[in-house]
Amino acid sequence: MNSKIKFNIKSISNILDVWVPMKIQYGNVPGLNICIAHKGNPIYSKSFGYSDLDKKIRIDENAIFRIASHSKMFTAVGIMQLQEQGKLKIDDSVNYYLPWFKGKNKISNNKNITIRQLLSHQSGIFRDGNTHHWDNHNFPKNIQTTISEDSIIFENGSTFKYSNHAYATLGAIIEKISGEKYGDFMNKNIIAPLNLKHTYSDLPDDIPSALSNGYGRVFPGENKREVFKHSKTYAYASATGFMSTTKDIAIFLSSLNLESSKSVLNRESKKAMIKSHGCTDRKNGNIGYGLGLDIEPIKNKLLIGHGGGYPGFITKSKNSVSDDIQVIVFTNTNSNLSTELSDTIFDFLYNSNNEIFEGKELTKNYNGIYRGRWGDMVIANIGSKLVSFSADTHNPRSEWSVFKNIDEDTFKNTDKLGYGLPGENIKFDKSSNQLINRLTMPSGILEKIM
Repeated sequence: MNSKIKFNIKSISNILDVWVPMKIQYGNVPGLNICIAHKGNPIYSKSFGYSDLDKKIRIDENAIFRIASHSKMFTAVGIMQLQEQGKLKIDDSVNYYLPWFKGKNKISNNKNITIRQLLSHQSGIFRDGNTHHWDNHNFPKNIQTTISEDSIIFENGSTFKYSNHAYATLGAIIEKISGEKYGDFMNKNIIAPLNLKHTYSDLPDDIPSALSNGYGRVFPGENKREVFKHSKTYAYASATGFMSTTKDIAIFLSSLNLESSKSVLNRESKKAMIKSHGCTDRKNGNIGYGLGLDIEPIKNKLLIGHGGGYPGFITKSKNSVSDDIQVIVFTNTNSNLSTELSDTIFDFLYNSNNEIFEGKELTKNYNGIYRGRWGDMVIANIGSKLVSFSADTHNPRSEWSVFKNIDEDTFKNTDKLGYGLPGENIKFDKSSNQLINRLTMPSGILEKIM
């Protein structure tokens, strides 16, 4: 890992420690886990908030989350393993292995759909069928009768059409070819070899005590939020059943890097997985989809990973292929904060100009949340400087002010323009026990609250 990224990981860690506890309050997020890892080994791993709000049980680093569509990464790896063993070819038709996978109309013919098209969401079939399992938690135990002419939405190979049903079909292929149950195959070929101690392919009969509650949103005008029940996903396990921890997913993602020393796939399989097969039409067309993986470029780097949405859980994981850095953010409610934070962290790692923070590192700890009439301000140390930004920002780097130390506890705002305090001084005040307790600015006083 180069020195710039090392410095930036340390810097963003300082920011996250101070910012996230307030950020989850603004976003009504009960609990959140973040892991920043290198080669699957955690460098920064922190928990914020609660796994059980009523009992006031704090979430910890080993908390298990429903990671939903992260399951697709595991399923894709399983399919590629079967190809390596010569038991299938991903450009074979699905119907060759599953005769019930058929149906034809004026748009397309399901017999033409290939395994590769299922993997890359190019099959054109519907997203979830019509069983309403996302609302009633009654996931289908078998999908054979759901595949017909009614499952065809677009012609296969013509566009990106995200489909959980496609990945449920891939799970059926794994079972048909391996002769094993999907969960047994995953345990034997991926989970155990990678030593993923807290990972499950579906909800087990004996529910782990570390499994967090999953909470609904706080609706306007209401104080109570729904606590979602945990349920098995059955035939949908290969699309959305997985449960895991941030640390386990860091290990799994690192294993997909081409140079990884610990992997369950060969290099050629991994190259095929990380090749984009089409744009997902998000972020102005910058994000593509490979085989079970989101593909995203940043600063001439390639990020791979996946997101997941399950009732009461939104999760996001990314992995820098060239630098072998993993960023995993799990939340236990329906919130986009996981994506927001993972985007922010990688933006900081690759786009932050750390030259402005060079110099003698600050020894005093000014970090904290400072509250005034106009809002809450985050102060965080980065190298020789301080940065300040609003506690409810989407990305600190996009709006921060940088403060340079000029005398004892006095700093100067280095901004050259703006509506804040460009060029002006701020001063940190101490309590009788010599701890920083407030911030004095020309426009007013902010009390330290965290």
